[in-house]
Amino acid sequence: MTFKKKAAVLSALVAVLALVYVLSFVFDPHRQNDRAFAWLEPELLNLADRIEIHGYGNDGETVVLSRKNNIWGIASGMTDFPVKQGRVEDLLAALTRKGVYPRRAASFQARERLGLEEQTASRIVIRGGAGLPLLDLLIGTAEALGQGVYLRRADKSEIYSGEDNFTLYTENGLVFWYDLRLFSHIETASVQQAEIVMPPDEEGGINAFIFRRSGNGWIIPGTEGLDLDAIRVEGWLRSVLEAEGEDFAAAVPVSIDGSVTLRLGDGGSRVLQIGPEDGEKRRSAVVSQSALVYVLPEWTINRLFRDISSFLKTY
Repeated sequence: MTFKKKAAVLSALVAVLALVYVLSFVFDPHRQNDRAFAWLEPELLNLADRIEIHGYGNDGETVVLSRKNNIWGIASGMTDFPVKQGRVEDLLAALTRKGVYPRRAASFQARERLGLEEQTASRIVIRGGAGLPLLDLLIGTAEALGQGVYLRRADKSEIYSGEDNFTLYTENGLVFWYDLRLFSHIETASVQQAEIVMPPDEEGGINAFIFRRSGNGWIIPGTEGLDLDAIRVEGWLRSVLEAEGEDFAAAVPVSIDGSVTLRLGDGGSRVLQIGPEDGEKRRSAVVSQSALVYVLPEWTINRLFRDISSFLKTY
């Protein structure tokens, strides 16, 4: 065989081998499992009415979210605690968003090594009525580079890896989900008057005063000689309307140490009342038209209950 014929044969062989190699990637079933997919089909979202989150990064605390009248909440005894609806929506979006999840293993040994046994893995369960869950997702250990995690459906043996969009939810407890806003759906402009009763003051300062809108500014009725800074009053009012607790409390305050009453333009009102300090200088608080009891840290109390001098103009 001449050199040219040998070269032609070798070239053809190389081409055939290259084609076989490419086709092995195209038709390899394991490669097919690397295609983009979502853990939960979007069309199932309307059926979801319960989310169970079992985390091992939050001291094993289990969070159970329930949907009633299309609103998510956390039930505890006779009380339904409000939750951040956007946070639940973000979790569901992460589960229904397609991503590339390479198939890594399917053995029992791999489950143990990658933290995907049912008794050790974190878990997100989406339910829709009685029967089998819509999704039972196990979240294992992080990948070596720390950019992804190992994942497995509880009813399947295949193990995948992918971007870590889930441990944010499994490693946080109840407070992460709670909507702890004291007031909601109240605009600053709708408040026409604010009445403040300060907590007990050992120095004997003014312990009660009223802000009332007057034109484009604010006055304290009966003390027109005080030169109020409207910007400071408006800033304080925003801080009241945006205030949040750090947790919910189990019982109402044993007594009332101070209050903020907001009079609204529509004739309605909202009243915040705070109880005495505990050993960590926190106070429980209640808000009118709500059965919830909040825990307010010291820095929030100091922001809401300010001495009258902090509202005066400085020259």
